[in-house]
Amino acid sequence: MTEPDRPDAPEPAPTHEIWRSLLPEAVLAGRGVPWLAASALDHLGDPDGERVALLAGGPVLLPRLAHGHLRLTGADRVPFVHGLVSHDVAALAEGAAVDALLLDHRGQPQAGLAVHRRRDDLFLAVHDGAGPVVARTLSEHVIFDQVTIEELDARLASLTLCAADGGAAAGVLEACWPGAGAALMASLAATAARTTAAPVAAVSTPHGRALLHPRRLGPAWAVDVHLLSEDLALAWARWMEVGVGPIGERAWTAGRVARGVASAHAEGRLGLPQETGLEDRISYRKGCYLGQEIMARVEARGRLRRGLRAVRLAGPPPGLGAAPGWRLEDAVGRAVGVLGSAAPAPDGDGWWGLAIVREDAEAAVPWRLVVDGEPPRVGPTEVGVSLRPTAAG
Repeated sequence: MTEPDRPDAPEPAPTHEIWRSLLPEAVLAGRGVPWLAASALDHLGDPDGERVALLAGGPVLLPRLAHGHLRLTGADRVPFVHGLVSHDVAALAEGAAVDALLLDHRGQPQAGLAVHRRRDDLFLAVHDGAGPVVARTLSEHVIFDQVTIEELDARLASLTLCAADGGAAAGVLEACWPGAGAALMASLAATAARTTAAPVAAVSTPHGRALLHPRRLGPAWAVDVHLLSEDLALAWARWMEVGVGPIGERAWTAGRVARGVASAHAEGRLGLPQETGLEDRISYRKGCYLGQEIMARVEARGRLRRGLRAVRLAGPPPGLGAAPGWRLEDAVGRAVGVLGSAAPAPDGDGWWGLAIVREDAEAAVPWRLVVDGEPPRVGPTEVGVSLRPTAAG
């Protein structure tokens, strides 16, 4: 996926203007909930229906308004990024991508991103509104490196297609871009045999150009689609014509929570990657990078005091929408963990959530969820909490 060489063509509209023409104005931003990035698409008018459609297997399509897009060129681009992010970029094959984290010196995730290695550049798809953080950090570390960093948010758009199986996802893409289905199926077959890096399908047809990055969302397949903004309106219209249901990040969160899939933005901010379900984005063998010393200490210690747990809530978190922090307490008021993401349970019985919980606290359930520093105006002060099987959903 490269910029077309058409010097006489008019400058395409910025990506956000195209999204604004395609999506309802009232739902273009998140609602201040901690597990949604500020610029995320909350929903498209029917959050409950969108959630049901996703959990039923789709296919559904999620606009990723909060994604950032960076392109790195120059002779030192691979060792430069390799020395900053948590996964092995140097070993990444051309035409493949890997999920990684940008950590700080304490080992805390600052951003989640996918690194795509291509012949002439590295393409970084940055998740959850963290594009400016990653761009600034990369720029600050360029000293004598032969690296050029280009921000492409105005020219690229990202979406995620989710379907119950790879064949359904391939069929949807084929309807939009003839030939894309076969390319995706080949990528899915190669992805299934790997534990980390995923082959990325590059599609170029008269109907559009895109990068297709497949990944698992529990038992379902999700495909990140990165395309030129000038192709977005046509692609979106074709997907709607073939009956793909559009969803927002609220429904996506419900799918993650039901399937126990952590987010770098929501759960990652609450602890170390090994505690928050993000250890698969870490390489212990790659050498130095930001936060590597802490990762090495965790590996050497071999035991964590906290871990990601699926929980059942008796109701919505108190103060939902006021962006507070939530803590879990046992019956005598001792802190046992913190809540990351939450969503209504698929069976209609309360809410489900993902929490970071002390390893020695499991016998203490049922717990209660309280607002951290709760102001009186946010409503209920506590919600009952119990563990639920991680395989639910």
